Amino acid sequence: MAAIGVASGLERNLASVGLPDLPTTPRGRPDILLVTIDALRADHLSSYGYDRVTSTAIDDFARHAVRFDNAIAQAPYTKASVASIMTGLYSSSHKTVTASVPFPETMTGHPKTAPIVTDILPAAVTTLAEGLHQVGYRTLGYTANPFLSEAFGFAQGFDLFRFYPGPDFAGAERLVADALDAVHHARPAVPLFVWVHLMEPHSPYTPPPWTAGRFETTMGAPQPIPDRIPIPGWLLPGSPRDRRLYVAAYDDEIAAADVAFGTLLRGFRDGRWGRAQAIVVTADHGEQFLDHGGWEHGSNLNDELIKVPLVIKAPTLKPGIIHAQVQLVDILPTLLEFAGGSVPPIAGHSLLDMARGAASTSSPALSEIVGSQYALRDRGLKLIDFDDGRVELFDLGRDPFENHDIASGNPAEVHRMRGVLNRMLQQALQMGRTIRSERVPVDPMLIERLRSLGYVPQH
Repeated sequence: MAAIGVASGLERNLASVGLPDLPTTPRGRPDILLVTIDALRADHLSSYGYDRVTSTAIDDFARHAVRFDNAIAQAPYTKASVASIMTGLYSSSHKTVTASVPFPETMTGHPKTAPIVTDILPAAVTTLAEGLHQVGYRTLGYTANPFLSEAFGFAQGFDLFRFYPGPDFAGAERLVADALDAVHHARPAVPLFVWVHLMEPHSPYTPPPWTAGRFETTMGAPQPIPDRIPIPGWLLPGSPRDRRLYVAAYDDEIAAADVAFGTLLRGFRDGRWGRAQAIVVTADHGEQFLDHGGWEHGSNLNDELIKVPLVIKAPTLKPGIIHAQVQLVDILPTLLEFAGGSVPPIAGHSLLDMARGAASTSSPALSEIVGSQYALRDRGLKLIDFDDGRVELFDLGRDPFENHDIASGNPAEVHRMRGVLNRMLQQALQMGRTIRSERVPVDPMLIERLRSLGYVPQH
């Protein structure tokens, strides 16, 4: 297979490559807006209890919507997590799991033997965009994350898909402006599905001028970072070894994403005035600041990386807060049910009954770093099972920050939860049995972009 390149401002009319024409749709089908915010941990939003006012627009939106207090991502990094959102499948089913490596020695920029390849979202899966297109939606997607490009399979089902390449992540204001331009020119009679993936507050922590420095005056006492702990050079170049500065800049970026969300929300409502609308805001994963010894994301399954915001506003939903545990794989069936589409066999379950006031019951939540770590949250406990045989157990009610491993004193509970975890993994593997992993060579331009962002080793 030839290498897949990355085009600037990619626009594709997928009807020309086999996507069926838009069918006739019943009146009243709601427009759908899905906003995913990269690397946004739930506990840094004001509406989720954070003491800084980072998220005025999201907070106001949440007051008039259904807010889920315990939403769990299926992976602690973008590619696998968004694949789960878009398919309703666990990572072990959809198999879109490579973060950046393991690639062969060619990842050093000096290829000698095998080509540089990565897995992609398989064509065999039915994505959210495909399911909505099948019931009459025009589908629009906007992202600046290189792992969510057409090259990695994420354009499936989109009539218009734009990925913004470049040396740095495209700012939220650019994606929002382009999305709203398309919304304002869309045919009023055809329902829209719009997906916008905002890169703030992903590292590097370089907030725009209108939010930069907003939280420097509320940093509190110094938090020196020991010399033995390395700091990735791209996070906040040239800054002193004070943890507060990194957290403050991250919060500045959350505020920037919040401003963009508010602009997108107003423009979407105004541009489609008079139409029913279902709006979802969530995150692909969180971010860590030495909570468990690391930076950024992708390295563990602690809650700072997998507990994310999830807020849904839609016709027939009464505003409120749901404390029951849910998962990001539940988004696809929820939105397809809104749209009147059919839901394929998946791991997720629709949240509509719960959001409409039915009794809410927590379900076990599975998160994965495939081949390395697996986490189960169930009955207020959290089990992390490592591929080397180690296991950790936390009582989230008494120890929400996962500081005290109680596995050694609770062998029966470890045994029970390992049994639940293994059954869920077995079901995920069975569900993915007919989904063949797909791999493609990676364009050298994309490799350089990933390298510049710290995903790929330097030369």
